Formats: sequence, C-alpha cells, structure tokens
Amino acid sequence: MAIIVAVIVGAVIGGFTGEFFGMWVGAALAWLGVRSRSQQRELLALRQALATIEAELRAFAATRAAAPAGLADAVEPAPGDGAPLATAAPAAMPTEFGNAAPTLAPATPAAMPRAEAASALRDGTSDANGPADAAAALPASPALAAGAAAPEAGPAAPIRTAPRRDWLAPVRDWLFGGNTIVKAGVAILFIGLAFLAKYASENVRVPIELRLALIGGVAVALLVVGWRLRARRPAYAHVLQGGAIAVLYLTLFVAFKFYAVLAVAPVFALMVAVAVLAAALAVLQDARSLAVIGAIGGFAAPLLVSTGSGNHVALFSYYLVLDLGIAAVAWYRTWRVLNVVGFVGTFVVATAWGVLAYDPARYASSQAFLIAFFVLFLAILLMPARRLVGAVTAEAEGVAAAPRSDAWVNGSLLFGLPTIVFALQVGLVRHMEYGAAISALVLAAVYVGLASWMRRHPRLGLTFDASLAIGTVFLTLVIPFALDARSTAGAWSLEGAALVWLGLRQRRVLPRVFGYVLLLISGLAMLHGHDRYGAAERVLNAYLFNGLLAAAACLAAAHFVRRFADRVASRHGEASAEPLLIGLATLWLVATALTQIADLVPARLRLAALLASASAVALLYTALRVRLAWPLIGWPTLAHAPLMLLALAVGTVVVESPLARGGWWAWPLAALAHLGLLRLVVPAWPQVVRRAVHAAGAVALAGFGALQGRAWSAALDADLASAWPWLGWFVVPAALLLWLPRPGAARLWPVRAEPVAYARSAAGVIAGALLLWSLVGNVASDGSAPPLPYVPLLNPLDIGVGIALAAIALWLRSAASGLPAARALRVTVLLVGVATFVWLNAMLLRTFHHVGGVPYRLDAWVDSLAVQTGLTLLWAATALALMWTAARRALRPAWVAGAALLGVVVLKLLIVDLSGSGTVMRIVSFIGVGVLMLVIGYVAPLPSKGAADAAR
Repeated sequence: MAIIVAVIVGAVIGGFTGEFFGMWVGAALAWLGVRSRSQQRELLALRQALATIEAELRAFAATRAAAPAGLADAVEPAPGDGAPLATAAPAAMPTEFGNAAPTLAPATPAAMPRAEAASALRDGTSDANGPADAAAALPASPALAAGAAAPEAGPAAPIRTAPRRDWLAPVRDWLFGGNTIVKAGVAILFIGLAFLAKYASENVRVPIELRLALIGGVAVALLVVGWRLRARRPAYAHVLQGGAIAVLYLTLFVAFKFYAVLAVAPVFALMVAVAVLAAALAVLQDARSLAVIGAIGGFAAPLLVSTGSGNHVALFSYYLVLDLGIAAVAWYRTWRVLNVVGFVGTFVVATAWGVLAYDPARYASSQAFLIAFFVLFLAILLMPARRLVGAVTAEAEGVAAAPRSDAWVNGSLLFGLPTIVFALQVGLVRHMEYGAAISALVLAAVYVGLASWMRRHPRLGLTFDASLAIGTVFLTLVIPFALDARSTAGAWSLEGAALVWLGLRQRRVLPRVFGYVLLLISGLAMLHGHDRYGAAERVLNAYLFNGLLAAAACLAAAHFVRRFADRVASRHGEASAEPLLIGLATLWLVATALTQIADLVPARLRLAALLASASAVALLYTALRVRLAWPLIGWPTLAHAPLMLLALAVGTVVVESPLARGGWWAWPLAALAHLGLLRLVVPAWPQVVRRAVHAAGAVALAGFGALQGRAWSAALDADLASAWPWLGWFVVPAALLLWLPRPGAARLWPVRAEPVAYARSAAGVIAGALLLWSLVGNVASDGSAPPLPYVPLLNPLDIGVGIALAAIALWLRSAASGLPAARALRVTVLLVGVATFVWLNAMLLRTFHHVGGVPYRLDAWVDSLAVQTGLTLLWAATALALMWTAARRALRPAWVAGAALLGVVVLKLLIVDLSGSGTVMRIVSFIGVGVLMLVIGYVAPLPSKGAADAAR
C-alpha cells in the first residue's frame, strides 16, 4: 500500500513539474515504506527477546530470595549442565536491561544464545529472523534456575555509577527517533508542494481549480492511507496524516487568499473542519506527533505562500482557527509540545507583524485578536486543571483520587503568556495616555480573579501561587506604567524569576535555564531604552521602577535557589547561581542608583546621594539576612565600609565638611547601616574579614571627625598658611588614638567584639595618618593663628603637633609592649623621632619668620645666613641629645644615627657655611658645632658591644 501511494504522489508531482522529479520522489517514498516495514519487524523481535530475558531474570531472583539460608550455596549443577552459570548478586542487577546487561558466563551450549541475545540487545542489532527465533534462542526460566548457583565467595560486584543525563536526548529522540527518514520526507514533500503551488500559479497554464483539486486530492490520499495504517504502522501513519493535514491547510488558504476560488464563509468553515479533523485524529489515535505536525504545517502555510499583501485580518483569523483546533486537543490530552507550538507560532508572527506593519488605524482589529488569543491560550493552560478539580470531587464522594501533581503546569504559558501579551499590548496602546497602566490593571484583575477561583481547589496550589504572583506583579506595574511605558527589563526579570521558581518547584531544568537567561539579558533592554529615550526627567520614572523590579527579581530567584537547594543538581554547577544572582541584583541596584543620580541629582549632591544609596542597599541586605536567615545575602555589604572611606577620601580632596552638600542626611544613614552590619551581619564572617570591617569603621569615624574638625577650625581662618585650618584635622584622630588602646574601651561595644582590630589595626592607620598630617602641616603652615601672637612651642600649631606626636608615641609603646624594651624604643625613635626632628626644624623656621622677618619660603631659607646658622646649631644639638641618650642606654644604633647626623652637620659646615666664613653667623655656626662636638665626645662615647648586649 505504501508503495502504491508513493507512486501516485510521485506521478502527481511529476505532472505538475513536467520533469522526472516526481518519479524520484515516488521511488524514494516506496523505498522508505519497505525499509520502515523491515525495521518495524526487527524492533518487534528485539522487544520480545528483551521481555523474555527480563522475565527469566526476575524469576531467577525470586527463586534465590525464596530459598532457605545456605540452600542456594549448596545447590549443585544438574548432570549434564556443565559449569554453573555465574550471575551478579540481585542487588547489583541493573533496573533497565538496555542500559547495562548482566554478564553471564556460559556454562552450556544452551546458555550461549542467551548471551548473544543480550549482546545483540546492547548493540541495537540482532541476527534473529523474528520473534520465534528470538524465543527459541532463550531457555525457560526453570532451566536457568537449575543451572545457576551463587559462587561461594568472590569479589564484590563493581558499583555502577549513574549515567550522566543527556539534556539534548529528548530533542534528539524527537528529531531522529522512530523513522527519521519518513519525517524528513514528509517535510520535504510539504515544502515541495508549497513551492509547486507557487510555481504553478506563475508558469503552468492549468486551471487553478484543477491544480488546487489535485493537490488536495494528494492530501486526501495520504490521509486515507495513514488512517488505514494506524494499527499496523502507527508511527508511519501519524507522519502521513500530519503531512496531509498541513497540505489541506495550505490548499484552503491559497484558494481563499490568492485565487479567490473560495469565499470567506466556505473557506473558514473548511478550515474549521480540517482543524477539527486534525484534533480528532490526534485524540483518537493518541498521536501527539500527528497533532504537532499538523499544527506546524498549519502555521507555516501562510508564511510559505505570503505575497506581502498585509491582510492581517485574514492571517490572524486563520491562526485563530488553528489555535481553536489546538484547544480542542487540549480538552482531551495534556500535550505540552503542541500547546507550545501553537503559542510560539501565534505570538512570533504577531510580534513580527506588530513591529513591521502595525499602525494605530488597525487598533480595533488588532486589539480584538490579541484578546482572543490571550483568552484562548489561558483556557488551554487551564484545561488540564479540570481533571484535578474532578479528582477532588470524586474524592469527596468516596472515590479514590489521584495524588496532587504539578506536572501538568506549562511554564511557558503560565508566565510567557502574560509577558508577551502585555508587551504586545503596550505596543498597541503606546499612542494612548495611561494605556499601559490600564492594561496592567486589567491583567492584574484577570490573574487575581483566577487566583481567587483556584484558592477553593487545593490541588491547584501551584497555579494559585503563580497567578497570585503574576497579578501582584501587574498590579505593581500600574504605577510605573502610568508614568513611563518602558518596561521590558522589569517584565523580563520578573518572568525569569517566576520561571526559576517553577523549574525548581517542578524539578525541571529547562524553565530554570530560560529564567536565568531572561534575568541576564534584561539589562540589554534597559540599555536600549536609555539610548532610545534618553535621560529620565522625573523622580518617579520607568528606569527607577524597572531597575528596582529587576533587582527584586534577581534576589527572589537567588532565594528560590537557596530554598530549593536539595533540588539543584550540584554536578551542573547550579548551586553557584545563588551568589551570581545576588551579585546581579546588586549590580542592578548600583546601576539604577548611578543612572538616577547622573540624570536627576545636581552635581553638588551626588556624593551624598551615592553614599545614601549604598547605605540603603546595605540596610536592605541586612534586613534580608536577618529576616530570612540568609548568609550569602550579607556578603555584598562588605563593600559598605570601603565606600565610606572612599567618600571620605573624596571629601579630603575637595576639602569640605562631610555634612555639607547633603552629607547631613547621608552620613547618619551610613553610620546606621554600618552599626547594623556590625551587630547583625559581620559576626558570621571569618575573623580576618570581621577585623577588617571593624577597623574600617573606626578609621571612617576618625576621618569623618578630621574633616568636620577641619571645617570648623577653618571658619576662623581659611588661609592654608594659618594654623587654624590644620588644627581641626588632628583632634578627633588623636583622641581616638589615645582612647582605643585603653582597657576601658575594650569593654564597650563594638570595640569588645574585635578589640585587636581597634587597638592595633585601626589605631595603626590613624597613627600613620597623624604622622603624615604632622609632616605636611609643619611644612605648609607658618604657624600664624590670628588674633593670637606666635610664641614658639606655645602657639596652637606646635601644641597640636606635640599632642599628635605624643599620642603616636604612646600608642607605639602600648602596641610594642610585647617586644623587648630596647626594640620598642628603637621603633619609637624610628617613627616618632623623624617626625619630631622635622617639627623642631619647622619650629625654628617659623620663629625666624615671625621674629626675624624671613619669608616662609625655601629660597628665603637658603639665602638667610641666620636661618642656616640656626639649622646647623639645631642639628648639632639634636645629634648631641641623641648620642648622649644612646650612650646612657647603651643603644649603639641610636648613637650611630646621631653620629650620622653630626656628620651631616660637618658636611654642611664645609659645603654651605664655609662659603661665608667672614660673617658672624658662619663663625657662630662653626664655633657652636665645634663646642657641641666636644661635649658629645665627653658625655656620649660609643657604647661597647658588651654594654649594648647587657641592655638588651
């Protein structure tokens, strides 16, 4: 029969083309039919052989389990059976014989066909000629039981690891499973008929009615043959019928659209009839592939023969009929792939038409079609639920009902339908004020109504949750869309989070993958919107709302991954999605804040706005960390303390009060966020991280106090040469440096949480900052402090520098308390001694400036003989004091340092002071240095090594 049909089809096509192409097609189809029949026989034989072997293995395992203890080991092989048949232990026996067949050691010639049959099944081939040959090759189960004895002792059966799941297997099975060649042949035939119809309309002078009738006749012939083969060759029959249905769709559409052979009413009725026929055939034969092939062919028909006329009413009426047929099938069968084909086919074409051809003049018809498609696919989604509701009714009447299952829920329709419909709706109403907001409100009402209906049915718990969530999302979107209609990023992110949730709930990977992809690419939509529409002009704008929605969606998806951690396959690395989604959410929040600040905030307030945004994010994450007991959500807050330090660094560069330009409200919020982190989040972190955050907070406090103190003191005199601007810097840092190492501080929170971080790390940074301040302040300021007069050592600047250096010295002593005394002294001299030496020199220079009238400049110092003499004597006196102290304490390194300074003095005398030997100042220099050197030689001899070792 298949050969006859193939020849007929080939003859018809050959008649149309006028070539031998039709005969080649007929021969190919004939060969496919014969080959498919041979493969069907071989497959049936293999299945029967497999069933026989599995039954015998099951019987053997039952016999072994029922035998008394020790009896199985005592069984001897029957006479003539030869060696016993070795088998694996029943516990190690694979559950699917096709995955890993047990290895049977042949004991008798009768056992050899069994092993060969098992090997053939594993290889996918068989030498058997049919079921009878396969059955004859297998001994009965009693013989197997009698000829098999368990070995007394032997190595344990190897543990078989579960094979890795192939995620492309379903797609590959659908494309290449069964009779792949037949599927490809029908697809090629369908495309050929489409091209034939188009070619014939342009070149062949045959009445169009006859051409269409012949093509329809071929389709009917294929349909009849497929129906007659439905029992013997179901897979082959389904392919033939699917191709025939697609050809009928094509024929009716061309007859109506291009040649007007049929009027609107008849062609519509016939299309409805074909749709009903396809649905009926699919349901009667339980043929999912038939329904899918018919649907694909129906959706492809207008695209293949399109002339670009743009008659959208005819196009979408035709698609509506196709979708009604899919709905009819969905009433009886829950076929996901068919529903998805209809959904994708309809809305892909609708989206393409909307982008390329829509204009507001077509609003009424377009809106009607969009509503119709939405209602239809919503009904298709909910049709399987009626069986669950019926199960609840039956259970209430005392009839056993099936347990609840969420497998019927189609995530693509549940979440994709409202998303794509809303996107298209926004395109339709973009010329209307508040059109998007009203549309969001209507969709929210629809899904909230669905949720209220599902609430009465416990078995619909999943769809109740999803519908309520979707309704809530659209209700939330009403406000932003009333202000701005740019919503793609937020909508995609929310759909992505919903798909992640559904995929985790149903233990399905594909929805989760789609959800992750949507969450990742939603940022592209936001970038496109910003490039197209420009900067935001209002505080409440689409960028703000959609950025916050996208961040919320990423956080929700991360929480779902954490909540369903037991359902995430670790071998796929999906567990890492949680921190990645948290990072993506943080990126969304940062990008949204930066965009809003750049577009709407004046330049003078941007630093405060950035700090406040970072603190708000930290407070949000802290609340989530505590409320949800969510450890990972707290880690992004690790950046809050460094951001505070960065803000202070910027304030230091611009030299202004941290409370200025909005800082009066940003810094209290930052302090609150930091204290909340220290109390609620930081204790769970590793010790090194805890210490770093605590120390950063203390340093930030010192920096804030320094900036604010500088602002207050600068109010007295803003001139940088004055002492007042410099004095404000040191007060708070010096006070903290004196207080943090004290035992009383360690008893107060937050110092008691990490006392080392405050007394060592933070105090060390503050000490370094004070040291740098003393050096810069001594060089930059001339010590004037109007209205106060300048008095060496008693002026405000020298007092401040002295306090700072004393605080540093005291801290160094306490920090080095665990070291030997000599070493602690060396550390103090090394760090504080240099700063003290610079301070003494600066004090001398300031004295010459205020008393002697020497300008406070480097060139004036070099040209002034009085300054040079004063420096020489000061250096020599410093060398004397250093060497004398070193000699008394037996500190050879300190004595060597003093001697080096004295050498510098001598060089200065020879190089600088000698040039003015005739002046009084130069004479004073030489005499003074000479006397000091004599004193040094007398009171400060070089300590011996023995004395230095004894001092240690």
